[in-house]
Amino acid sequence: MSGKYESMKKEIPIHGREGIVKLGAVLEKEFFDYDGISVRYCLVDGSGMIPEETEKLHTHDYDQVLWFLSADPEDMLHLGAELEADLGPEGIRHRFATPHTIYIPKGMPHFSPIVKSVDRPFFFISLNGTGKMAADVADADAKPQTGSWARFFGEFSKNVHALNFSAYEPYHYGSERQQALGGYSTFYSAGEEKKITMAWTSICQPAFLGPWGPDGKHHPHAHKDYEEALVFLSMDTDNLTDLHGEVDICCGEEDELEHYILTKSTAMALQKEAPHLPLYFQKIDKPYVFITLSAH
Repeated sequence: MSGKYESMKKEIPIHGREGIVKLGAVLEKEFFDYDGISVRYCLVDGSGMIPEETEKLHTHDYDQVLWFLSADPEDMLHLGAELEADLGPEGIRHRFATPHTIYIPKGMPHFSPIVKSVDRPFFFISLNGTGKMAADVADADAKPQTGSWARFFGEFSKNVHALNFSAYEPYHYGSERQQALGGYSTFYSAGEEKKITMAWTSICQPAFLGPWGPDGKHHPHAHKDYEEALVFLSMDTDNLTDLHGEVDICCGEEDELEHYILTKSTAMALQKEAPHLPLYFQKIDKPYVFITLSAH
């Protein structure tokens, strides 16, 4: 149905091949209508540098978190690729082969990550603390992969973070009721002036999400101080557009809930104070992903 919150429902425009990126999307202020969040979302299936604003050593005037995630919902612990990332003016090289995040503070020189080898496609997500992505070249003559190797508990050990996954907590909204999703969840938050936060959960079976009230029913809530995007993404590595399932997301006050049915990869770009939930994962033909994004 259409209604008061219809403009917040945004199907994700998936683009085709771009170098080593098989499928992906660039979501900035024109998409979310946020000043403090933008996303580059890629399914990577080849070796080489992952596309960003420049291939040169560069900085951003905002914080950035890079995510590297498995595209296999049955095997979220194994990335299926090896990558290197150079951090700092000396280009300290970090190599990893499991799901990771890399936190890049505002002003830190770095190169875009380089895929050294890949056995299967994986997801790369750049989560940025700005509505519009841009880069400033720090050294046009610098070359990637020429610095020294990162050491255990080295200078940037707090920036390069191996992700931990857990089965989704079935009692997240209270110990008296179970709401298992059958998938796996992970979470990371970083930032200096404000925290940019993402939670990732694979959805494998029907379920409800939303705070329970004392009356035993789900109820909407709102965030007064920040925007939050609820993002539903396909995990079909041949077709990132179709969700291969159905999500019913509710927006509005208790007595005037509006139901929005999603069957495509879609973001609900919630503005401040927009009431939302409950949320119903009511059909799953293939596992898909539920992501929450915020910056505050």
